[in-house]
Amino acid sequence: MASPLADTLDALAQRLAETAQALRSGSLSLETDTLQRMGLIQAGTDLVGAVSLPQDKLLLWLPQFTHITSIRLFIKWKAFEKIPTGDGADTSYAELAAKLSADVSLITRIARPLVANGTLKQTGADRIAHTAFSKMLTTPNPIWAMAQLVFDDQLSSYVAMPKYFDQFGLATEPKDRLQTVLAFSEGRLGSTVWEIINSSEQHLKVSMLAMAAVEEQMPALGSYDLSWAVEEARKSADRVLVVDVGGGKGQALKGIFQATPGLPRHRCVLEDLPEVVETAGRDDAELADVQMVAVDFFKEQPVKGALVYYIRRCLHDYSDEECVKILQHISSAMVADSRLLIVETLLGDRPSALQAAMDMAMLTISGKERTLANFEDITGRAALKITKVSQIPGGSAVIECALA
Repeated sequence: MASPLADTLDALAQRLAETAQALRSGSLSLETDTLQRMGLIQAGTDLVGAVSLPQDKLLLWLPQFTHITSIRLFIKWKAFEKIPTGDGADTSYAELAAKLSADVSLITRIARPLVANGTLKQTGADRIAHTAFSKMLTTPNPIWAMAQLVFDDQLSSYVAMPKYFDQFGLATEPKDRLQTVLAFSEGRLGSTVWEIINSSEQHLKVSMLAMAAVEEQMPALGSYDLSWAVEEARKSADRVLVVDVGGGKGQALKGIFQATPGLPRHRCVLEDLPEVVETAGRDDAELADVQMVAVDFFKEQPVKGALVYYIRRCLHDYSDEECVKILQHISSAMVADSRLLIVETLLGDRPSALQAAMDMAMLTISGKERTLANFEDITGRAALKITKVSQIPGGSAVIECALA
């Protein structure tokens, strides 16, 4: 009699064998092929899911909670920095505790989840050493920042969710950027997420640095070909070609320039809040000729009749109602041949575990990751229609819109 579990294991084994062969032949590099790497990680997740009994689920959660807690504590105490990084170097728990002016037993117990989960490696009965991952946690960088942000903002918001919904009920999903789960967890209802982040210099630094880790996962255009805008540029001398709405420091705009040779940069606009555009492009040669425009995208779009309006990783921060307002300001500025490019995560009918987790993270700030049907709804309510969808490996997409 055939066993569904056996069939599943056979399929996973075949997939792993094919991946191993590709690695041996040099036709695959997991360092550069993000899609294949994520697929392999998913295969591992599928294996755990296939062989786990229902009662195993809870037992699998506990190590994850303790692991991220230990990482956060070691970052806070600068413990990772006090472990020697040289080849073959290690330290004892007693030596590390002495550097931290801490109890040896305490440090040993908090380090155990790091060893058990592979963040640190054990070199002797009471000695530990760095791994490639733990070395990344010794200095400020996007991964170092993301580890803190996940714990400080996300986990605290998840813990607050039961009481939040006790107070606000279940009749509607969170929609108000002044009444977010994150603000509730901080005791700061009435403040926006950005006001909370900006209220602490360290919080702002960590948040901005963590976003760089996300930047790498969502290219500015992916496979979408914007070369048509270069052709259109020849038809006029002064029409604005690309308006990057809420473009921050210009990361996406620089990606557009790299992917679209010949696009005149002086006919492109970078828009964001005044405090952002004041520093955007400073000492950045790639943005030297770009027009900087200070604007709140909840207010009227000042650049009228541009060829392309572009908005990336902004709409997922807001509820449907607030997104419609943002999109209405853009559509009101568009003309017949204008196009709006929305670059966001695009949820499928069966989203991946990571996509579902990202949507839960957005829920804590009254935002939302969306399916194509969700995007059709909010764009339609803003007098727009979707004309093209270009998938980006990893689960995001460029969604092209025109006036309805």
